[in-house]
Amino acid sequence: MLRQWACLLLLGSISIQAVPYYGDSGSSFDTEFVPLEQQQQPQGRQDVGPAPGPVPPTTGVEQKPFNVDAITTDVNAPNPAIFFQQSFPFFGNEFFNSFGGFGFGNAQEPWWKGPNVCTEKEEGETVATETEGDETVDTFGQERDGVSSVVRSPLFGQFQFSVNSCMEKPNKHVCTKIVNQNGKKKTLTLTRQCCHGYGRSRNADFSTPCEKIDIKDVEVTAGDMGAKQFIESARKAGELSDMLGQGSGKKVTLFLPKDQDFMEYHAQQQQENAVDQANADKTKPSSIYKLHAVLGELELEDVPNEQLLQTEVPDQKIRINSYQLPPALGLEPYRYSANCVPIDKHDKLSEQAVVHTLNGMLQPLTKNVMDIIRERPDMSIMRTVLEKTNLSAMLEGEKPVTIFVPTDLAFDKLEPHLRRALKEGRGCASNILKNHMLDLTFCSLATVPGAKTTAFNLLGEPLLLNRTQRAENQTGPSSIFINNVAKIMEADIMGTNGVLHVIDTILPTETALPMTTLISQKNLTIFKQLLEASGYDDQFDDLNNVTIFAPIDKALQNTEWARLLKEQPEVLNHNLDLLEFLNYHVVKPMIKTCDLSEKSLPTMAGSNVRLNLYSTHALFSDVMNRATVNCARLVHFDDESCGSVLHQLDRPLTPPKNNMLKVLEANPGYSKFLELVRKANLTQLLSNDSNSYTLLVPKNDVFDEFSESGETQKPAVQTQAELVAMVKTHIVEDVVCCAGIIPTNWPFVRSIESIGGQHLRITRDRRPKIENAGVTKCDVVATNGILHEINDIIVPRPQRAQQRPQLIPPGAGYQPQSDFDVFF
Repeated sequence: MLRQWACLLLLGSISIQAVPYYGDSGSSFDTEFVPLEQQQQPQGRQDVGPAPGPVPPTTGVEQKPFNVDAITTDVNAPNPAIFFQQSFPFFGNEFFNSFGGFGFGNAQEPWWKGPNVCTEKEEGETVATETEGDETVDTFGQERDGVSSVVRSPLFGQFQFSVNSCMEKPNKHVCTKIVNQNGKKKTLTLTRQCCHGYGRSRNADFSTPCEKIDIKDVEVTAGDMGAKQFIESARKAGELSDMLGQGSGKKVTLFLPKDQDFMEYHAQQQQENAVDQANADKTKPSSIYKLHAVLGELELEDVPNEQLLQTEVPDQKIRINSYQLPPALGLEPYRYSANCVPIDKHDKLSEQAVVHTLNGMLQPLTKNVMDIIRERPDMSIMRTVLEKTNLSAMLEGEKPVTIFVPTDLAFDKLEPHLRRALKEGRGCASNILKNHMLDLTFCSLATVPGAKTTAFNLLGEPLLLNRTQRAENQTGPSSIFINNVAKIMEADIMGTNGVLHVIDTILPTETALPMTTLISQKNLTIFKQLLEASGYDDQFDDLNNVTIFAPIDKALQNTEWARLLKEQPEVLNHNLDLLEFLNYHVVKPMIKTCDLSEKSLPTMAGSNVRLNLYSTHALFSDVMNRATVNCARLVHFDDESCGSVLHQLDRPLTPPKNNMLKVLEANPGYSKFLELVRKANLTQLLSNDSNSYTLLVPKNDVFDEFSESGETQKPAVQTQAELVAMVKTHIVEDVVCCAGIIPTNWPFVRSIESIGGQHLRITRDRRPKIENAGVTKCDVVATNGILHEINDIIVPRPQRAQQRPQLIPPGAGYQPQSDFDVFF
C-alpha cells in the first residue's frame, strides 16, 4: 500500500535588499521589507515639509528608479494601460499617453508635454548576454505597469525585439527603450523634467504644467526651513562660500541640521571642549560644515536606497536610506535618513543649492561596525563570539549591515547551556548571532508608533519591531522593542558600513538553541532534569544532525527514573543505564516529519526504533498524518535546534530485549496460546528478527471462559491445517499500533490482513477492537514486532466468505460470525 506523510509547508517571503513596506491592519500597521523595485513611489515633490492629513491616492503611481537597469513589473497590478495594449495593440503607447492615462474622452495633455519642460537624451550600446535576452523574451507581447514589449519575427535569420518602459515622478518623466537586434542591445533614455526654476506641487494633477517657483538665496531658504543657525555659523567661520563654491559654478546639495539640533551640538562641543587641538582632526569647524555638503544637486527621490554620497570632506560619505510608510498613517509616503539621522524637509531649491534639513547633526564616520564593537567595554562577550565564529569579517566589509548588539549584562541573563555555547563559539553560536544581523541598513527611523515593522535577519527569520507610543511626560524618543523580548537601549550608532543598535536581551531563535535549552523551553522538565542529573547534558548539546524523541512530563512522572530523580538523584550521576535510556531516544540523522517513512532506525544506544505512519482520515486512508516510534505517538514535532530536531512522545521508549516468542515464554498468562503456537510449528516464525509482526494474544483466562461456559460442544479443531490457520489468524505481517486504530463506520471500515489471508476489521470505541476481540493491553514491544493482549479468540472464516469490509456495498456484505463460533 502506498503511504504518504501529510505535511503542511508554511512558505514565507524573504527579502534580500529592501526597505519597509507597511500594510494596513485595522488600528495598527504591519510593515515588511520589500524589494526596492516593488516599492510604490511618493506622490509628489516635497518643498517645505509634510502636508497634514492623509495623502490622497493618484492615478498611475510610478516606481522609484532605485536601479535604472532593472525594470520590475507586477503582472497582477490593476493598470488601465494593460487593457488598452491588449485590446488595441495597433494604437501604441503614445496614442493613449496623449489622453493623460485617464482613458478616452480626456483630451488634456500630460504635464511633461507642456511648457517649461526640459528634455535630456542619453544613448548607449552594449552586447546583450544570453541571460538578458531570455529575461526580456519573457515579457513579449505584454504591457505591465508601463512596460511594453514588441517582438518582430525573424526575417532572413535576423531577430529583433524592443522593451519600452516609462515612469513618472512629480517633476520628471523618464522613458527607456531597449532594442535588442541579433544580440546587440541599444538603450535610449529620454528624460523630461521641469526646467530649472520650475516645479510642480506634490499633489499636482496629471495635466498641471510646470510652474515658476520662488527661488531664494540659500540663507533665506535655510531660515524658512528652520536651519539658519548652521548657515550663519558657517558664514561666520568663513566656510560658507567655500562650501557653496560661489563663483565656481559648482552645484551643491546641503544637509542642514535644524536650529535646535545645531545649537545643542554647539553647546555640547563647547562644554566638552571638543574643538581643542587634541580633537581638531575630528571636530574642527571646517570638517563639520563640509561634512554636510555634497557635490551636485540631488533630489532624494532620485537617490537609491543605501547610496553613499561623497561629502566635501575627502574621506567622509553620507549613506542615504529611504523607508516607505502606509498611506493610512497620513504621513509622507517616504521617510529618509542620512547616516540614520532623520531628514525632516527635503528637496527645497535655493539659488546656490538643493537644501534638505536634518533632525540632528552628522558626525564623522571613521570606524566600521566591528571596530565600534571592539571599542565598547560593555560588548566584550559579543566581540569574542563574533571573532570566534568569523562573523566579524562581515561587520568589517563594505556591504551594508545592521546588528543588534546585546551587552555583557544581556549574556548573564542566558540559561547556562546557551551561555556556554555562545561564549565558546560552538554549535550554532553563529546562528544566534545571525538572528541579530540584517544585510541592510535599518535605522530606528523605520519604526513608527502604532505600527509593526518586520525585518528579515540573516537566517531569513522575521524580527518584529514595535515602537511604543510616547508618554505625555516623556521627553526623549519612545522605546523600540524587538520580538517583544529585547529593548533597544541605544539606537543608530553609525559606522562606515552600517549601523549598530544596543539591546538589553539576547534574541533567541529555536533553530540555533542548544538542544537542552530547547527541551527546557518546551517544558520537557523531567527529561531535562534526567539529562542534567546524568551529567551528560553537555554531551547532548554537542550533538549535531540528530533526531531526539523526548517523552512529555506526563509520560515520565510515574517511571522509576522519575522516582530516583526525586528520591536519590545522586545515583543518576554518570549512570550507564540512564545513559542508555537517554541515548535510546536519539536517532541519527535529523528527520523532520515530512521526511518520515516506515522503517527501523538505529539509535545512539545501539538498538533500533521503528517508525510507523497511520491515517486518521476516514476517507483518505493512504494519507498519513499520525506517526509513532515503537508505538509511542508523536504529540508535538519539528522543533528545530542547533542542526537537530525535537519530537515529543506520549510515552518513554524502552529498548526491547526479547523477540515475540521469548515474550510469550516469559509470561505465564500466555502459556495456552504458546502451546498452540508450538503445535502449529510456528515458533521459528515468532523468533525470526528479519520481519516485523503484530501478534494478537488471548490470555489463558479467555480459553478458560470458553471451557466453563460450555462452548466445548462447538466443533473443535479437527486437523493440523485448521490449527495452523487459527494461529496464523492472530499474526499480522505489519506493525499495527493502537495509535493507528481509529473509530470507523461503514462504508469506511478498515481491515488488516493476517498471514493466514484473513481480513480482520479494526475499529475503536472504548478501546481498540480487532474483529470480535477487544484489545486489553496495547503495544508490548519486542525486537521483531509488537504484541496486543485481546479478550477473545478470533476464528478464521472460510475462504469463500473473505471480502474486504472496507469495500462492502449496501446489502451485499457478509454477516459477522458470532463471538462464540470458535472451533476449539
